[in-house]
Amino acid sequence: MYLRILPILAVLGLAQCNKSAAPVAVATSPGVTLVTEGSSPHFQAVASKLDVGGASFTYAEEENVMGLMGAFFEEIFKNMPEGEKAKLPPNFSFKKMMNMTGLDSIKAGGTSSRKVSEGMNHHRSFAYTPEGRKGFLTLTGGPAEPLLAPALAPQDTDLALEFPLHLKDLVAEAWPVILESTPKEQRAMLEAMASAPQPALGMSYREMAEKLSVRVALFATMMPEQSLSGPGARVSLPGVNAAIVIDKLGWIKDVLKAQVLPMLQSPGSPVEVQEVNGALVGRFRGPMGPPPMDFQPVFMLDAAGDRLIIATRPGYYDAVMAKGEKLSSQPDFARVWKGMPAEGNGCLFLSKRLMTAVFDGIKAEGTASVAKATGKDKASSEMAMSLINMIAIHARYPQAFFFANQPDGILSVSNSSIPTMNPGSFSSITTLAVLSSLAVPVFTTMQQRGAQVKTLSNGRQVLIALKTHAAGNGGKYPEKLQELIDSGALTKPELLTVASGPGAEPKPWLYDSTLTPQSPGITIVLAAPEVSKGSGGKQTRVVIRNDGRAEALPEEDFQRVKDYYLR
Repeated sequence: MYLRILPILAVLGLAQCNKSAAPVAVATSPGVTLVTEGSSPHFQAVASKLDVGGASFTYAEEENVMGLMGAFFEEIFKNMPEGEKAKLPPNFSFKKMMNMTGLDSIKAGGTSSRKVSEGMNHHRSFAYTPEGRKGFLTLTGGPAEPLLAPALAPQDTDLALEFPLHLKDLVAEAWPVILESTPKEQRAMLEAMASAPQPALGMSYREMAEKLSVRVALFATMMPEQSLSGPGARVSLPGVNAAIVIDKLGWIKDVLKAQVLPMLQSPGSPVEVQEVNGALVGRFRGPMGPPPMDFQPVFMLDAAGDRLIIATRPGYYDAVMAKGEKLSSQPDFARVWKGMPAEGNGCLFLSKRLMTAVFDGIKAEGTASVAKATGKDKASSEMAMSLINMIAIHARYPQAFFFANQPDGILSVSNSSIPTMNPGSFSSITTLAVLSSLAVPVFTTMQQRGAQVKTLSNGRQVLIALKTHAAGNGGKYPEKLQELIDSGALTKPELLTVASGPGAEPKPWLYDSTLTPQSPGITIVLAAPEVSKGSGGKQTRVVIRNDGRAEALPEEDFQRVKDYYLR
């Protein structure tokens, strides 16, 4: 296949000069013939973003593959048992899911790799989306821009990670699909929950998601003079200084002023807040603990510059704000950044010092495990150690990864010591890893939120059944919830159990049988047996109150009131 790659471009170049020429067969070398008839209309767009003539080059049409995948899964869905279909959301369709992910907008893709210096390889991959990105692909943000890391990170930075957090377009596309996949009786409640103003934010979750189109950069510098290892630890890790920069977040200034600043500026607050050149700057008055936990955070919110910066210590904050030499002038970075595009949407830089420290720690842990192991465990540990030693060879070099939105697709580029073991395998992983890291949390949150909404709705149905039962039994709730099924007040036994999240094992409700319909409305009648994750990853517990209110209560609040309300 590789012998054909170089002649392909020559033939395509000829075709560009004479587009009206009929397809012909061209002999390129003895035994190798290239037929231009039926050639891909997407090839040249993809190949122009890649390197031809290096260690590897791959190209593939994705359009037909995605169509076949959709048709294949739809056929499986049609033949599923009705009981299994019932577990899926109403109006479920694999085609709709493909549209929501945006994978069907990728028409073609390719990868290339070439050696650039001793121990270093240059990998490129391109996902071709001629009709624009959609679905989860919009999470990569808008057009490519100058990156924050090279210009802001201190010169001695060991790790620089930058990525967009762009929910705006995804919410516009995904929200109608989510509503359509929600049972009709629950849609109004879901819309109300998404649209209800949140006291801490001053806006609803949906409004916040529609505004959220930011760029986040994280910088970290190791402090070898400090150690983060605890007593008895076999691996010693260096201390660290870190900073986070969030751009395009100026709109949150009014929220912070209304909600957070009064608390920070109250008497006895450990934080001193000042206005410096129009920006709000807050500094902790002293360290939060002894070394290596002697963090003394500093934050700066510049609404005019649309930027929020938080640093672990004053010295590191000053280094980020300084106008002197930055990461772009670090020898490690300058070496590994060669051949990268001028503008992008995200990147990752790992210094040689960081790579060495991480792998030294892994090797130390592995060596200790081998020494401690016996019998079969020892053989397994030695095999794992051999693999670690093979991978550790690559720790002698810095690494750089980068992706950028193009008008017709997403380009991923990396300079890495990891060679191409299979044509295009590594470069493809670069794009997929970035997209997955952004998409999976969003999808998981959707699943968790959907499960919570379903639990709230089920709890209300159980409460209605309780009141129905009480009306015919002297105004008393049953001793056990199973009596609701036995008496016919409730017809769905599955409502008597609750799953804490997608895929979790359903368990019986926590139930207070001592209550009656006349008990105080605020009293908790039903509570989920386990916590679930709410917005921002917070632990919450679904509770149903006697007056019909259903809510996801923060777990700390539930633990505080359960003994009083749930007897």
